Amino acid sequence: MKILIVKTSSLGDLIHVFPVLSYLRQRFPEAQIDWVVERPFASLIEAHPYVNRVISIDTRVWKRALFSRRTWREIRDARRELRTEEYDCVYDLQGNVKSGLVTFLARSACKVGFGPASLPEWPNRFFTNHQYEISLGQNIREDYLSIVKQHLSDKGEGGEKDVDEAVLLLRLSDDERRSIQPYLLDKAILVCPGSAWRNKRMTEEALIALLRGILKNAGGSGETHLLFAWGSDEERACVGRLHEEFLGECESTVMERLSLPALQHVMAHVETVLAMDSLALHLCGTTQTPSLSVFGPSAMNKYKPLGSEHRAYQGKCPYGQQFEKRCPILRTCQTGACIRDLDVGEVLECLGREGREGSEKCPKKDSSI
Repeated sequence: MKILIVKTSSLGDLIHVFPVLSYLRQRFPEAQIDWVVERPFASLIEAHPYVNRVISIDTRVWKRALFSRRTWREIRDARRELRTEEYDCVYDLQGNVKSGLVTFLARSACKVGFGPASLPEWPNRFFTNHQYEISLGQNIREDYLSIVKQHLSDKGEGGEKDVDEAVLLLRLSDDERRSIQPYLLDKAILVCPGSAWRNKRMTEEALIALLRGILKNAGGSGETHLLFAWGSDEERACVGRLHEEFLGECESTVMERLSLPALQHVMAHVETVLAMDSLALHLCGTTQTPSLSVFGPSAMNKYKPLGSEHRAYQGKCPYGQQFEKRCPILRTCQTGACIRDLDVGEVLECLGREGREGSEKCPKKDSSI
């Protein structure tokens, strides 16, 4: 069995497809599973132990230099690499024109994708010959998984077959393994305050108050170590200020910038991860570590990791915006009030209530707040 996944970007969206890899490997243990991805994100997919071959494309660079010889040489090489195998099935889980063209070039009689009502970009429908709709109200991870399950007609007596939830850690190099040693602490909360969009981030004042509440409800800060993660210069400055705020209250460390596989291994070791709707939160969902997350202009039921050990708070829009995935004014809202004007006491009460209700379902780690 030879399978090709076409999911080119972005990093968070790639991680949402990881349950598909686990499912396919569970169904077809000996299958060759290849993946087409944008070059800047290829290292993440290369670190996944279930992927046999990564085919990278670089469409952003190609668009900027469309008439250069180098561009056309790289396009020709990518096309040749894509067509070296004939696949039993190609799964286009991107659903746009770009992924459709990749799917078109792949050699396979079976090309699976989204149905017309579910497509992000309608021309994609011309590049697949098996199309399936996704149900409203599902988690984003279930959306991708449902396409594959529907195609494989996977329905048993108890409904659709579950994915094996054993922890699957990404591959680490020796240097990456050495880089995480200082952060493998016995009792730590990993704090990831960043997000690509300003309107998905809490204010620093609210985040400080939330952390103090979490530490207090967990029995005090004496034994707890706060680890602060960052991914940009702006986030580095933010976690530096947070670190200084907690000096003298508890142990606190600003980590070095880590690769995503290295960060995942740290996440797998700590007791809890606190994050916004961000790449860090999605990465935590690939481990068994509980998470606490705060959502504003995106729907927590759509994007938070699956499982009762992952607790989230949904901020309220003062302007009455309704959405299933993301707020239509996420990028333009001047106030970001749904996440930047929070009642921290209400957030703590909500997260604590979810923890009490789900405590019997996730006894692995103590993530009480």
